[in-house]
Amino acid sequence: MTLILAVLALAGVSGWLAHGDALGDKSAQMLQSWLDKVMESAPVKVKPQKVIAIEDDAVQQLFPDDRFYGVYFATWPVAPRLPKELAHETLVLVHRAESIDPIRGQDGLKSFLAQALADIRDESRAAAAATASLRLAEAVSKAGTYPFGTPEVTVARQAANILATAQAAATEYGLGEITVRLEFGPDGKAKPDAIQIEDRTRRAPPAGR
Repeated sequence: MTLILAVLALAGVSGWLAHGDALGDKSAQMLQSWLDKVMESAPVKVKPQKVIAIEDDAVQQLFPDDRFYGVYFATWPVAPRLPKELAHETLVLVHRAESIDPIRGQDGLKSFLAQALADIRDESRAAAAATASLRLAEAVSKAGTYPFGTPEVTVARQAANILATAQAAATEYGLGEITVRLEFGPDGKAKPDAIQIEDRTRRAPPAGR
């Protein structure tokens, strides 16, 4: 039987955001210091257009020791050349306010999810994993700086495996939608080859255009 869940998401807010706890405060400070150091090697001196904390219950439930941030650079009128650690849309993981792992684009996120998603053995946890993965995928989408709506999450059993799909639409400018599909084996781990991210979003046109 298929289980369909609607999960309420918290919209991201631009600027340097803490999570209201010591770990969030330390993580934000560590991220800013890391970004300052990385940007010293940039061919052209630019600063991020936005830094957005990924504040979502499903993400914090699945990764309680981690904090995630979307780091974005303007690409109009000309996309700047960036250091190798960064893309124009980068998801940055701060682990226990001790280490930083930049996650560049969909391929980087798929690799991270393949390693991080484990012990997913029931439909409820699969739904939470799909929702968290979707929120992280939104951060590296082309519409990543814009809020997304409430996700639709579908979970189904297929023999010994659990299939989970989460989808949400950008809520401004008709910017499209993004979908994440996951499959978990009997061992509770995500199957790397079955992780799919479909980004059908687009950037909003510059103001006044």
